[in-house]
Amino acid sequence: MHTLDHQVFRFASFRLDLARGCVFDGDREIDLRPKSFEVLRYLVENAGRLVPKDELIGRIWPNVIVNEASLARCVSDVRHAVRDETQQIIKTVPRRGYVFTAPVSQGTDATAVDGLGSASVASTDGRVAAPAGMAPAANGRKWLRYLGGGAVTLLVAIAVAILSWRPSTGPALPDKPSIAVLPLKNLSGDPGQEYFSDGMTEELITSLSKFSGLFIIARESAFKYRNSHADERQIGRELGVRYLVEGSVRRDDDRVRVSARLIDTENGASLWADSYDERMTGLFALQDEVARRITVTLVSHVTTAELNRSLRAPPKSMAAYDSYLQARAEMRHSIGLDHVTQLASIMKARGLLHRSLEADPRFAGALAALAGTYMRTWREKLNDEYRQPSTLDRALEYGRGAVELDLYMAEGHAQLAYVLHWQYRRSEALREFERAFELNPNLADGRYGLMLIHNGRSAEAIPFIRRVMRLDPLHPPDLYSFLGNAYFLTGEYSNSLEMHRIAASRIASVPQVHVWHAAIAAQMDQMDESHAAAATVLRLDPEFTISKFQALIRLADEKDAERLDEALRKAGLPD
Repeated sequence: MHTLDHQVFRFASFRLDLARGCVFDGDREIDLRPKSFEVLRYLVENAGRLVPKDELIGRIWPNVIVNEASLARCVSDVRHAVRDETQQIIKTVPRRGYVFTAPVSQGTDATAVDGLGSASVASTDGRVAAPAGMAPAANGRKWLRYLGGGAVTLLVAIAVAILSWRPSTGPALPDKPSIAVLPLKNLSGDPGQEYFSDGMTEELITSLSKFSGLFIIARESAFKYRNSHADERQIGRELGVRYLVEGSVRRDDDRVRVSARLIDTENGASLWADSYDERMTGLFALQDEVARRITVTLVSHVTTAELNRSLRAPPKSMAAYDSYLQARAEMRHSIGLDHVTQLASIMKARGLLHRSLEADPRFAGALAALAGTYMRTWREKLNDEYRQPSTLDRALEYGRGAVELDLYMAEGHAQLAYVLHWQYRRSEALREFERAFELNPNLADGRYGLMLIHNGRSAEAIPFIRRVMRLDPLHPPDLYSFLGNAYFLTGEYSNSLEMHRIAASRIASVPQVHVWHAAIAAQMDQMDESHAAAATVLRLDPEFTISKFQALIRLADEKDAERLDEALRKAGLPD
């Protein structure tokens, strides 16, 4: 038996094993492409020092000409792997390079290997410990003699299986308290009141999201567990969260009864629980109190600014709020319906929002939602509002009104940003979205990723979209399309094709998805696939031309536009 020493670097919860060429988060191995691993290795070995981009490129790609985009992609991969979306571990120094800022310790891991090739970890007192999960066998050799060589082979195979087995854990836990708020149960006895319990759930998610010390799963993923029979541990594993909030709502005339509890998914223990019985006029104070109690249970320090941000400006009329909740439910239910039913649902929602504003003309939430109805009819070919400047003007009017009335509403700033983006006021749009993220660090809005792509910042869009996917593990399929676009424009063609195949299969009725699918398939010389995607584009949009599509999305980087133009022509789409 002999011992192999593996040189390792440790930072945060991670271990970089140079001999094996692996990165571990605890006991879990992280997948990294070889070049991305080498970038991480070089930065760790030079921790605390500004490493210029040219130096990194020269070390990782010696005697090969590559551009900075290749380096940016590797750094993006590394940041995603070590959960560093906020650049707390690898800091970018604009126009210069990168600094690895996390504390690093260096040492060795000793692994003993016997003549059969089975491994065991050397213990601190020099003895060799049995593999994890296996008891030492003091008298094992006595019965092995009777079982013969076949038994030895079998036992080695079992040992290897035990050492290599890993449970299916889903996403790794973030480095801060992570919570999913499950849909509050409607106990009113009226299925028609479900919009109200859903609305309260969404408000609680929004309030909790504004605390930077928490990691909050987005609404869409949490709501997939409505009526689920999965237990707390399974939900926690699948969403990658430590805590769940569950409860119920009962609405009777002018009173509302709410119960809520905070559960630890590791052991099913209830960390906090309470019930409230309030008049409807006290509903908003009740929602704020539940969010505050959950937050202070999990976070040791909450700033006054965060507490202020979490407090919403409630409507002055419960009738306004009720109509608003009904409208939001109508908009969500309209997704995926046929065009006629979808339009009828959007118009019904629009009517409910106008009713809400009649009851309270200064209700910012209703104005932001109304802007969203116009963006929907501008984006989707449902009526004569499709792609009309006047439709965007109406959306802008309502979006601006919302943020003027409630400066702390992140969703209002995000909605306004998206309107400004399609009016090609893109610097203003980016500023509005950045303000939204300041107000809500957990805002899972993939539209910002699309905006980064259109602004020539695809290398930044990739980690952003991945972060949204982590906040929303059961995310809508358009994120696959956005990520595929970013991969295409950064030259990661294999990844792009994989993403666009998923997107095309899940949102088959959206022409733009097939446009990009046709482009990347052509770029990869998958011409049958490219021509099929192009045919789908022309079936869904017979008036499609490359020039009109380019004029619509207006890619800021000329090289991006040229790359897309060339690929679409190769796919056979008309100029």
